[in-house]
Amino acid sequence: MAQTKDKSYQDFIRLFTTNKPDDYYRLFFNNINAVIAVTDTQGIITYFNSYIEKISHYKASELIGKHFTKIIAPESMKIVKKAWQRHLKGKDVEPYEVTYLDKDGSKVFCRLSTSLIRHNGKITGIFGIATDITEHKKTADHLSKMVKELSLLYQIGTELTSITNVDMLFLKILMHLNNTFGYERVGILTIDGNTGELVIQAAEKPFSKRAIKKRIRLKQGITGYVARTGKPYLANDVSKDPRYLGLDRKTKAEVCVPLKIGEKVIGVINVESYKKNAFDDDDVRILALIGNQAAVAFENSRLYKSLEASYLDTIKTLVLAMEAKDHDTRGHSERVRKYAIKIAEQLQLSDSQMSVLNYAGYLHDIGKIGISDFILNKKEPLTKSEYKIIKKHPEIGHNMLKGVKHLYGVCKIIRSEHEKFDGSGYPDGLKNREIPVGARIIAVADAYDAMTTDRPYRKALPQKEAIRRLKAGAGTQFDPMVVRSFLEVLDRE
Repeated sequence: MAQTKDKSYQDFIRLFTTNKPDDYYRLFFNNINAVIAVTDTQGIITYFNSYIEKISHYKASELIGKHFTKIIAPESMKIVKKAWQRHLKGKDVEPYEVTYLDKDGSKVFCRLSTSLIRHNGKITGIFGIATDITEHKKTADHLSKMVKELSLLYQIGTELTSITNVDMLFLKILMHLNNTFGYERVGILTIDGNTGELVIQAAEKPFSKRAIKKRIRLKQGITGYVARTGKPYLANDVSKDPRYLGLDRKTKAEVCVPLKIGEKVIGVINVESYKKNAFDDDDVRILALIGNQAAVAFENSRLYKSLEASYLDTIKTLVLAMEAKDHDTRGHSERVRKYAIKIAEQLQLSDSQMSVLNYAGYLHDIGKIGISDFILNKKEPLTKSEYKIIKKHPEIGHNMLKGVKHLYGVCKIIRSEHEKFDGSGYPDGLKNREIPVGARIIAVADAYDAMTTDRPYRKALPQKEAIRRLKAGAGTQFDPMVVRSFLEVLDRE
């Protein structure tokens, strides 16, 4: 029974592998919507039905007698050879996906099912049926790409909207366009509200310094057109585009999208390439989505900056009110703030840490509003009870501002600015790194300014003496690292 089945199968194969199969099978195999192929055990193609011409543009006669690897794409070669070797060992192979190359070098995606051809128990060849899944594959890949893009865009949007520093925002946008989506030669331009010109705010190499400094009028170039109309623009051959404004002779293609808040254009994202036809509608879509997110983030940053300015104005008013009570310390808070920021820069603290320190510098003595004018302006030495009262000003300042969410980090610094590195300070007896770094910085800046300015009870000390005292207090009153950094700042000035 097994021999009869084997013989009938071989007869079936011979019906369409012979040079002159009968008309019924010729009609059947040449009209089926799949590639039917047969190879010998050496991998030489002995039969292709006519469907091969539809998906590869090869005629069957051009491939018969050639090795099957002639039409296999490099990325599929390994899996095909592995399947081939498995067949030659007499084993079955599960259907798998394979990429073919058509006559023009384009890729054709197929699902391939193969089986052994045996004669008298001996393997004589391999029979295969390949169904074209190119459109399905492209659709699936496109959907997969869109899901990935949307996920990335969501992550990018979340990250961008949390950035309040405009320069950092632009750098982050460039990083994502370059690293995440693979765009090179990216420029972000904004419209100068005073001149109505486009100004390059950030750009990826190899934009020249000359190009970065250049201003572009809204009547100039593709970027000017996009900024003026608010519409995306794609030019895959700039040599034929009358709107192209050449900043780099090597540029062959350009795509530009607007940055818009509502209907108002605030700038553009511009991407260039040294290759023609480098961009397509997907690039326009992705850049437009990122442009929308960038515009929202830019507006958030602008609003945050405006809000921050309002905070700062309020804080300066509070400081003026405090300094009005203590005439001899007028300007002290501003000087402490400046010293503290310079120390923070020397220590390479983050932007967020420096922002907190900026407020803390102004507000470090705000608690003195709660201390009587008599004690603050007293020229004689303070009594123990008076000194006890004035030591409460860090806690008073902390309690005044702790309800302001935006100033949470500032409150911690204000409370801890009179803590000492060895733990002998007040109000909580913190020591070493238990003390917030901002408070350790303020402590040094505050002490230096107090020593080098006139006070009711003494004249200002010479700078050399103030520096000597800072060095003497390093490790006990002050953080040695902060003292060292401040002295490096003073050396440069």
